[in-house]
Amino acid sequence: VSSFQWAQLESEDYKVYIERLRAFGVPEAAIRDIIIADVAKLYRPKMAALRPAQSVRTNFWENRFANRNISANQTKEQREQLRALQKEQTDLVKSLLGEKVYEDMNAAAGGVDWMERQFGPMSPEVREKVSAMQQRYQEATSEIYAKANNHIDQDTQVDLRAARKKFRDELATVLTPQQLENYELRSSDTANNMRYQMQYFEPNEAEFRAIFKAKEAEAELNAARSNSGQRPSPDELKAMQQKQKEQDDALAAALGPDRMKEYKLADQYEFKNLLDGGVAKEVVFKVADMKTEVETASRLIRQDQSLTPDQRTAALRDIQRETEKSLNDLLGERRARHYSRSGGSWLRNLSPPSR
Repeated sequence: VSSFQWAQLESEDYKVYIERLRAFGVPEAAIRDIIIADVAKLYRPKMAALRPAQSVRTNFWENRFANRNISANQTKEQREQLRALQKEQTDLVKSLLGEKVYEDMNAAAGGVDWMERQFGPMSPEVREKVSAMQQRYQEATSEIYAKANNHIDQDTQVDLRAARKKFRDELATVLTPQQLENYELRSSDTANNMRYQMQYFEPNEAEFRAIFKAKEAEAELNAARSNSGQRPSPDELKAMQQKQKEQDDALAAALGPDRMKEYKLADQYEFKNLLDGGVAKEVVFKVADMKTEVETASRLIRQDQSLTPDQRTAALRDIQRETEKSLNDLLGERRARHYSRSGGSWLRNLSPPSR
């Protein structure tokens, strides 16, 4: 009896290959893995031919990470051909294993449906359109970065904003207002930056929405300033300042005085540095209150014309010593000393240096 050879099942026609695997009793999950791996093997040399050769730096004094930006070292035609091959490979796999093959694999592995998380539930037709829009947006931004060689200057930022706006406008043609808002709150650059920056503020849903609205309005205002390319007239500058004030007032009303104060503090380097170092928020708030009170007291002393220069200097040094003692009590001597050096310039500037 001749021994079995895997080559008996293989075929250059993938549909025949799949039929033979099923007839042989291979489980569907294993068939899927075999076919995807085989298709990838088929396309790998085609894609490799479109990528520039990477220099192998073996000397310890050479930068091994130089010229790692593959896209920037490709021609526009090569990038387009590579994307076409990637699409061709994906389409082939879907035609053989089903349109939802990648979603099913992700679900079987316990992965998250990122499309649904970004946009909410969608029909298959809308999902397909949105996926195509995302692909075009990613291709457009890749071209922008490649053209700029990853150097993000003002012109590149203008191009990126234009690409984002075009993507958003396209999404608005197929998504409901709620789905579009859900996407922006979950996946936009503004929202992602907010989540990183506000780790200590810890907003609730209403606060996040209010701050997001303010950030988006601020971005539009800044874009209008930079896109004009000209210095604004006095009237235009006044209108911009008024618009900024209205946005600030709206955010303050939405957050309330206490949370607005906390929001501003969490965004300031000197206090964020303390929070990063593990100082409790309540202690940081006390340091902030102390700073406000001390700066007010020192300003009044500087403005008091009844004091002689020596009396003024002595009074300011007294405030400085008392403040340093209070900070030591709040933060501990070592941390207070570090705070004074890294973020507490206001404390060092309370009194003139000793001669």
